[in-house]
Amino acid sequence: MASLKDAKEAFVSGHKGTNPLEILLVCSSAPIGIFLFQEVRAAMSATRRRDEMLNKSAMLILLESTTILLPMAICQTVLLHPYGVVLLIAEVSLGLVLHTYTYSQNKRKKDRDVDLTQKGNTQLDFLTFYRSTVSYLTFIAILAVDFTVFPRSFAKTEVSGYGLMDLGAGSFCVSGGFVSCYARRRGEESKKESEKVKGKPQLHKVLIKSIPLLVMGFIRLATTKGLEYQEHVSEYGVHWNFFFTLAFVGILSTLIRSTLNMCNPFATWIPMIFCYQVLLSHSLQNFIESAPRAVLNESTSMNFLYANREGILGCTGYLILHLASEDIAHYCLWGNNSFIARQREQLQGRRLFLAACLSWTLLGALTNILNVQVSRRSCNISFILWTISHNMTILSLTWLSFYLGCSNGKGDRDKGNTNPPIFAAVNQHGLIVFILANLMTGVVNLSINTLEASYGKAIVVIFVYLCCVGAVALLMDVIFPARKKKKAS
Repeated sequence: MASLKDAKEAFVSGHKGTNPLEILLVCSSAPIGIFLFQEVRAAMSATRRRDEMLNKSAMLILLESTTILLPMAICQTVLLHPYGVVLLIAEVSLGLVLHTYTYSQNKRKKDRDVDLTQKGNTQLDFLTFYRSTVSYLTFIAILAVDFTVFPRSFAKTEVSGYGLMDLGAGSFCVSGGFVSCYARRRGEESKKESEKVKGKPQLHKVLIKSIPLLVMGFIRLATTKGLEYQEHVSEYGVHWNFFFTLAFVGILSTLIRSTLNMCNPFATWIPMIFCYQVLLSHSLQNFIESAPRAVLNESTSMNFLYANREGILGCTGYLILHLASEDIAHYCLWGNNSFIARQREQLQGRRLFLAACLSWTLLGALTNILNVQVSRRSCNISFILWTISHNMTILSLTWLSFYLGCSNGKGDRDKGNTNPPIFAAVNQHGLIVFILANLMTGVVNLSINTLEASYGKAIVVIFVYLCCVGAVALLMDVIFPARKKKKAS
């Protein structure tokens, strides 16, 4: 008789995924939610009742939970069709009604015109929210996947295809690349910046920052082996995991950018992606998918590679993702600081949508014409393009939501209040919150037989867990308030 561990491992294995449009629909719950959240705040401001109600943190948190967190949780369950879709349509409709109402008061347009004549600052509120969205979508998925309420088509794919959970590590690499110091380099200043950060000092900083990730990687390894916790071997391998991947990508990207001073995309990730795909097309893809986990008469190091080939070789693809996202962000987000704020916002939006359309076009050509199917296990060129396309689309929609819905007046922008409190806190304390979310996920899995939980119980557990994650982030804001002033986004 199979153990509960075996049953849970079988439950998350062997899946073929869904289609990229459905995954976009699920993730669009975040930009749609922030649009409604900001429109409700703007409507309250227009009616002069906001000072009475929504200045209170508790009301903001309640509003954020109902307009953003709850729809995000519902859309990652079997309730997506039809309830999640109906909920998203209702949110968009209500947001547009409120948007029209606030403009009819002539207050918002007046404030916006005054505010946007100023030079843009270095904080991009829509980017802050997008980065928190990546974290929160991951928080939901890592717990929900173990419940039957989570559609199996959203789980990680076994060989090829589009799975919602396939995007996790890749989205974190892209999100990190968007705000790196290399993404923020400015024109002629880039050479001076690269000279400043070149060599051992910058690499030393990254090595120190990677220590918590490596520690968590070893803790994750020890707990999965020692507590009989379920594991999906074809995800990263026998010993490798998500934390090791992020740590090594950070170290390798810094080594390439600073120590080797390689900031030109034609000298870094563009040749890397083609060389890696050539190797995959000539037997490496087959090795990743079909090779045994151990081979007799081979050295320990070779057997370690066989056992963890997805994680080790996949670092190449994730490294390319990180490097590419730095250059894309430089073009779309950080390379236009000389414009006044309104021009800067519009230029950012145009470039984001252009980058999204171009990446989707390239992905379509690869998968439909060249027949290079998306493979999360090898992190091939199609997977890289899909991850970039998806994240650029969600970031573009988030930009649109903020552009339409976040102009709550000059005062809000000056005080930095355009982002909801929970998401702002998650962005400020991302690593600590992510580690604690993983620990909470483990506690839930060890406490509940998730396979037998009803849909209702599962949704309640997931939503309570999300609220606990948010509470931890807010508590971190109280304990470490000074950090709010340090981060640009």
